[in-house]
Amino acid sequence: MKAFYTIVDGYNVIGQSARLKAMALESLEEARKTLLLDLVNYDARQQGELICVFDAYDVKRTESTEVFHGVQVIYSKEKETADSVIERLVYDLYDKHITRITVVTSDLSEQHAIFGTGALRVSSREFLAELEEEKALLAKDMEEMDAFKPRTRIAIDDETKLRLERLRRGLDK
Repeated sequence: MKAFYTIVDGYNVIGQSARLKAMALESLEEARKTLLLDLVNYDARQQGELICVFDAYDVKRTESTEVFHGVQVIYSKEKETADSVIERLVYDLYDKHITRITVVTSDLSEQHAIFGTGALRVSSREFLAELEEEKALLAKDMEEMDAFKPRTRIAIDDETKLRLERLRRGLDK
């Protein structure tokens, strides 16, 4: 059984997106939530586990983990960067025979560190383009599902529908 992981440096992706960066100037919480919602939609079409890491470098806290609609979200502990958490995750998860790990970051020092451990790298800008493409594919899938969704649970011709409606209203006895 192969294991597939995508690990996202959350603030790095926010910093590379004009939309999310502008949102973060108003509310960092809103930018994080928007990114996570985008990741949830992306994850719906992917195989494997998606992990998003945010650093809490200047925040007095311990490392915490939560699951946001199927996406694992990790907040680093005080004085620890997201890069450190990502490197630790790659080291802990990687097994060259059964694991594929992709790290999403544009941080050059992080890229060098993860290459040494066997992980693949996707730049934040490339990933943002992939997110948009997946969003369009998901919307297309939803439209197709809607188009083929029967309006009733069973297929009934119009004459039968009319007769059933008349019975329901008590007009035919």
